[in-house]
Amino acid sequence: MKKYFETIISASLIFIMLLSIVLSFTATAAENDVQGTGELAFLNDPGCRIGVSPGSIQEMLVNESYPNAQIVYIEKYQGYIALEQGKLDAYVYDKLQMELAVANGQSGVRVLDETIGTPMSIALGMGSDPSVPDLKDQVNSFIRDIRADGTLDDMYNRWAVKGDYTMPDILQPDNAKYHLKIGTTGDVEPYSFYDHNTITGYDIELMNRFGAWLGADVEFQIYTWDSIVAAAQSGKVDIISSNLQKTKEREETIEFSDNLYEAENGVMVRDSGAMSAGDEDSSVHWQDYDGMRIGVITGTLMEDIAKEKFPNSEHLYFNSYPDLCTALLSKKVDAFLADEPNLKTIHFEQPEIDYIKDRIESNAYSFAFRKDDPKEAKLCDEFNDFLEKIKEDGTLGEIEDIWLGIDEDKQTVDMSDLGGENGTIRVVTTSTDMPWSYVKDGKNVGYDIDLVTRFCRDRGYALELTDVDFSGRIPAVESGKCDFSTDMNVTPEREEQVLFSEPTYNGGVVLAVLTKDLEAVPANKGQDLSLWGSIRSGFEKTFIRENRYMLFLSGMWTTVLITVLSVLFGTALGFLVYMGCRNENAAANAIAGLFVWLVQGMPAVVLLMILYYVIFAHAAVSGTAVSVIAFTLVFGAGVFGMLKSGVGAVDTGQTEAAYALGYGNIHTFFRIILPQAVPHFLPAYKGEIVALLKATAIVGYIAVQDLTKMGDIVRGRTYDAFFPLISVAVIYFVLGGLLTFAVNSIEISINPKRRKREDILKGVRTDD
Repeated sequence: MKKYFETIISASLIFIMLLSIVLSFTATAAENDVQGTGELAFLNDPGCRIGVSPGSIQEMLVNESYPNAQIVYIEKYQGYIALEQGKLDAYVYDKLQMELAVANGQSGVRVLDETIGTPMSIALGMGSDPSVPDLKDQVNSFIRDIRADGTLDDMYNRWAVKGDYTMPDILQPDNAKYHLKIGTTGDVEPYSFYDHNTITGYDIELMNRFGAWLGADVEFQIYTWDSIVAAAQSGKVDIISSNLQKTKEREETIEFSDNLYEAENGVMVRDSGAMSAGDEDSSVHWQDYDGMRIGVITGTLMEDIAKEKFPNSEHLYFNSYPDLCTALLSKKVDAFLADEPNLKTIHFEQPEIDYIKDRIESNAYSFAFRKDDPKEAKLCDEFNDFLEKIKEDGTLGEIEDIWLGIDEDKQTVDMSDLGGENGTIRVVTTSTDMPWSYVKDGKNVGYDIDLVTRFCRDRGYALELTDVDFSGRIPAVESGKCDFSTDMNVTPEREEQVLFSEPTYNGGVVLAVLTKDLEAVPANKGQDLSLWGSIRSGFEKTFIRENRYMLFLSGMWTTVLITVLSVLFGTALGFLVYMGCRNENAAANAIAGLFVWLVQGMPAVVLLMILYYVIFAHAAVSGTAVSVIAFTLVFGAGVFGMLKSGVGAVDTGQTEAAYALGYGNIHTFFRIILPQAVPHFLPAYKGEIVALLKATAIVGYIAVQDLTKMGDIVRGRTYDAFFPLISVAVIYFVLGGLLTFAVNSIEISINPKRRKREDILKGVRTDD
């Protein structure tokens, strides 16, 4: 019996061992099948950062296949850039589109040969409420027809394999029986994308062919990936045609046509062999600053370069070059990134600042036009033609010599003969960006201003300049406030937002440092470094040179205008709203409460930008007018609250006594209640006025040249912070004092204790 049990146990152990080996082999084989071997083995390393587009089939695939990886949700073009910058270890997307991106110049990345999972099925999505009877059956019949005659394969070979982006002529029906609404994304090359403001691609040709086959006219509607399926589900489109992947989850939401083709899931990684501009034959002194404090201008190409080239550094963000210069001179940063031409000008104005001559990266500068607008595309083509002409005749070289040289006598722009027979061009620029665009003798000058003035003169346009911070240029163009922006660096992200002209200048990014860190001799040799000498020099540069005091006066007038109008209109608005709510009207109180909640719960700068870039985006309303509207709402909400608290502090017996004396409701409020309420809220009212005055300092965000903005412009010319900032602070202090004095005078005149008895009893019947 004992031997019998031993035999059974031994056999069982052998069976378990064999089963474990088989299961282990099976699991390993399955793991290798999913995770891949060789090139793809690293994807399941713990913490491997894999980027995927949210809601895509790649997201599901990576989640299932690589449970140890760290999933990073990111959109397509941002995925390419994040990978190049080292923020991702891999990016998983449609292999063909990634290969096209590399072929079209996406640097620093490469696509692996191996693919992930099985190929994806690509089909057309059907809307829930189609305008064509039996639309799905019609679409499938069409697909079968063009697959049978070879058209479908020919289309894929032309668009996806050969890269032939020529859209064939497809005859549209003269008398269309149906109107098809096609949903697409417009950013999926080669399937659906824009070419010179015209939607084109494989899916666009496919739908044009289907329209001709069905006898329908076709309307393309552009959606984001986040909303395109919802558009079909709600019936806003009849068909989705944009390289749509068929997944089980999507099949539960919408219906799909028969498959069009299959696409592979590729893996993009960083190209470790990529070399940035300036690496070859360079002593790369700028690399010594990795790990130090590096300053950059917010919203510029410098942000990305700093993160890539100085990964171990602390990156500090500033609004303009004057801010960066001040930070460097005060040792708040150790160096900052800037365009080489800007730094040549800075060094001329501030010899204490110099730069390392080896370029960190070369780049191109172009003018930016509104995308997806035929009128702006035509204007861009017109500018490109002009640019080509002045390159050939040498005029562009002359412009470079003038504005990148040191002869200030030549640095002028004559705008007197701009006739404007062909209309007015609105151009957005930044007046603190020497040598491209700045203010001299109270006039806009610079490389860009000279260039755009010559363009307007050549093509018969008048010129209207709008000054904003750099971060506001693209919003100004996108919203239609301006026709185009002056020079900015061309990047893939910006190309998604705006249409760029041909390069107007080819330059590079360098690292600015203190001159003493580069040279053995002091850079300020021969200068008067005494305290009095510094004060005298700063005062002369800030106020006297080029009559810059006029800029401060102009900005002060704008600030006063916005403040005074906002106080007047805001007081009237708050008073009217309060009068509407005074008698406890439920509807009026609900509306007033919502108004106050919205205005006071939103930062003033956000309210300002919403009004300018959204609500009044296509209206001919100036930035100053929008500022008055915004601060009228803000001040009106404050006045409403002050009136409620002030009137509430007056004893109700005063109202009853007034009624007993024969006063009516309105007379009671204005003659008895309001005069007693004023002293209760007037101190808060005075404080609100001063707060409003200071709050107007943000109007520069929407192209208003107020006092603060003018101070920035002067700093952009002098690269000296002390006098411009102190001057602006003093002027605000004086203006606040004058406004407070004015309100105090009003307070004295309406003080009830100073009123005569006959004035109080005027209109009241009394028995003497």
